[in-house]
Amino acid sequence: MNKKNRGFTMIELLVVATVIILLTAIGLVSFSQTVRSSRNAKRKADLETVRQALVLYKQDHTYYSDNTSLNFDSLVGELHAAEYLTESTIVDPKNTIPYTYQAICSTVSGPNCIKVTLRAVLEPDEQTYDLIAL
Repeated sequence: MNKKNRGFTMIELLVVATVIILLTAIGLVSFSQTVRSSRNAKRKADLETVRQALVLYKQDHTYYSDNTSLNFDSLVGELHAAEYLTESTIVDPKNTIPYTYQAICSTVSGPNCIKVTLRAVLEPDEQTYDLIAL
């Protein structure tokens, strides 16, 4: 073999470039799914944290709130002020779209809320995730 014939052919270079592009595309799809799953896990963990704080609050006060029209942010603020939560606000992990968690008073006893449903919307199909504090 003489020195002129050394090196890669154009076909070999195109095959290698195609393989690299395919592997990159697969990696990006997998990464985006992983990021979405981690945001959903964070939403579920946030709701579970609030639910646990609500259960502790109810053990001390026999009800969740003296207001039957709940607002999630004010509920978290009340739990923080009463030292049942360490965070004063809970923010959705995806900040590119307007998003709020919801707290719904499911069962009322007089002026007090005794059952709360906490709700988050999950990605990608906007399925709701409900967690009930009894």
